[in-house]
Amino acid sequence: MKKLMLFTLIIINTSIFYAQSLKTKNHNVNIAINSLKNDKNFKTASIGFYVKDINSGEVISSLNSDLSLAPASTQKLITTATALEILGSSYKFKTRLEYTGKIDRQTGILEGNIIIKGGGDPTLGSKYFQQTRINKLFESWTKAVSSAGIKFINGNIIADASLYGYQTVPPKWTWEDMGNYFGAGPNGLTIRDNSYSLFFNTSSVKGRKTKIVKTEPEIPKLKIQNNVVSDAIHSDLSYIFGAPYTYERIIEGRLPLNRTEYEVKGSLPDPALFASQSLKKKLKENGTASGKATTFRINPELKNADTLQHNLILTTYSPELKEIIKLTNFKSINLFAEHLYKQTQLYIASFNLTKVSKKFIKYFWQSKGINTEGMFIFDGSGLSRYNGITAKQLVSVLRYMKTKSENSVYFYNSIATVGEEGTVKNMCKNTSASGNMKAKSGSLKNVRAYAGYVKTKSGRELAFSIITNNFNCSSSVARKKIEKVLTALADFNL
Repeated sequence: MKKLMLFTLIIINTSIFYAQSLKTKNHNVNIAINSLKNDKNFKTASIGFYVKDINSGEVISSLNSDLSLAPASTQKLITTATALEILGSSYKFKTRLEYTGKIDRQTGILEGNIIIKGGGDPTLGSKYFQQTRINKLFESWTKAVSSAGIKFINGNIIADASLYGYQTVPPKWTWEDMGNYFGAGPNGLTIRDNSYSLFFNTSSVKGRKTKIVKTEPEIPKLKIQNNVVSDAIHSDLSYIFGAPYTYERIIEGRLPLNRTEYEVKGSLPDPALFASQSLKKKLKENGTASGKATTFRINPELKNADTLQHNLILTTYSPELKEIIKLTNFKSINLFAEHLYKQTQLYIASFNLTKVSKKFIKYFWQSKGINTEGMFIFDGSGLSRYNGITAKQLVSVLRYMKTKSENSVYFYNSIATVGEEGTVKNMCKNTSASGNMKAKSGSLKNVRAYAGYVKTKSGRELAFSIITNNFNCSSSVARKKIEKVLTALADFNL
């Protein structure tokens, strides 16, 4: 018995020693991360780095792994993982097209209103899914109204976007972001990715003003002050400024020289109102007249008077959650991530806004045995600079999803392959990481982060996270330097 205990202790001590020695050993991954730490462009930077063997749990490398840093879009991994675990892979959002009052079956006159009841679907009228595109959506709704026997609406088209409340933009987002397409906030009735496009003709002369030649789609009452100039650049460096529900926008910045119909995308001022206006327009084109297009937010008296039974015309379903999550991570769609955040939060609270907890993600992963100290989450997408997550926490979630989750395959497949697809398509080309690493990227001004999975040369499966804040070089230069660390992970041979 004593010999058995001694043998067990030797095994345990040897395992601890091996894990510790591997973490501190002078192998290629540690050499690469130390090289980044000592790089002159990262002298002012905070770096969090953590790598763990998925199967054995051995720590391969670690640097400031408990340092809470702005994770940028790598936060979407936590948001999508949480949504998968709580809502389930086959969950679908639903939007209800309803009517109140009575339909005269002889004349086809509806004495009542058409209600678009938002269910938080981020894909409604979205360009990202063939089955959800906006033309198909309004054709199906118009056909459903006709099939219900309605030929004339003696009432209004009313959008109900109350599901998430009317504070649509997360309060910790910056003024510079919220007027642009990537700063479109989640809405109880999101439509067309909550975005519109401005098209510019630019000058061949540096510093000359640009001209807005069209807006798609047309937004009633939208006014834009254009201060954008032409410049010798190769990408869009313009920003749209404007708050939700307001129709005055200012656009500042620069666009490339000598372009025709150069597209810049902004966030819709009021998606729900746009939805009701669009349905009214489509119905009118098909000969069905109605009263005004409005929302319960704009006309709360209509909400107060809404005491009649709601009769279902049609339910529009989103694609399954696993499909939405794949697009969210592959293309880093902020709006989708924010909807997943909101819907999961409400689901936990049984869709009661008064019971919503802002720390629901933190509490959820705490319940899974993950240390969430230093985890600060203020949105679902990672756009807020107030967010804070440690590299170790990200790796802990990644490892849980790979080894313990029933949704492991869906989550793993939602992360793009480096060098081949998604936001990491052009990374680590002609290296061992290309085609061999799954990674979610994240970037904000002076923030670069990557997290995911890799299979090493030695056959190990690793989960990793690297978060860098406040480096002293361009984002593209920082990316190139971080790529060396990612390649070292794929080359790891111990």
